[in-house]
Amino acid sequence: MLMMAAARKQAGFTLVELMVALVAGMIVVGAVLAFALSSIRANSEYVRSTRLTQELRTSLETATDDLRRAGYDEDAMRYVSRPPTFTAASPFSRIFLSTNGSCVIYAYDRENGGMGVLNLDNGEVRGIRRVVATINGRQVGVLEMAESATGVQPDCGGAAVDYSSYPASCSSGGWCPLSDPRVVDITAFQVVNDRAATGGVPGLIAAAGTAVLPMQLRKMQVTLTGSLVSMPGVSRTITTDVRVRADCVRAAASTNCIAVPNGT
Repeated sequence: MLMMAAARKQAGFTLVELMVALVAGMIVVGAVLAFALSSIRANSEYVRSTRLTQELRTSLETATDDLRRAGYDEDAMRYVSRPPTFTAASPFSRIFLSTNGSCVIYAYDRENGGMGVLNLDNGEVRGIRRVVATINGRQVGVLEMAESATGVQPDCGGAAVDYSSYPASCSSGGWCPLSDPRVVDITAFQVVNDRAATGGVPGLIAAAGTAVLPMQLRKMQVTLTGSLVSMPGVSRTITTDVRVRADCVRAAASTNCIAVPNGT
């Protein structure tokens, strides 16, 4: 009897018990693996999303920093304290926006270009636009920036950049890639003239005594949207306000402020 009791005490798990333990273990391992994979996937998406945001911010900051300088005229004092009969406007005062706001052409005075004279040779007419290019057989949006050169003024419909090789060379129209189409697909770029929110169209500032000096205060809202080429499902939109430092003085005719700046 004692030997039979000892044999029972030494008996192992039954087949049913082993199967139940195995199933429970597989459930626990599966849950751990699912959690690990989910964490890895979430971390990967976060890294890519962060990279996309950084790429968009870099392109947007470069564009807006340049746009802020629009209208600067080293000879601006020429247009101050003049009689009402004086109707001349600075050649740098104009800013052109395309119908859908995806292209902006502007100008500002630069060193060595002749004080108060808009000079194409000195790169004083500038432009920012979004175009669609074919990259590795796929349509990708690209943000481009241009500056004028000898005899060449940036135009919204100017020659496209050749993206068949990298780094891509600037086009004959002066346009150069600002974003990297191998990494980011710029799905939307828009510049909106928000000048009405800063004093009306145009705002009028009373000069000392009698005359009224027409002045258009300028504020642009710039929006940039993009997605990763490798992960189209990840998309981000960044919007910023740009207070153009140089107001458009003597804007009696609205065309003085919203036309294409023409250089020599």
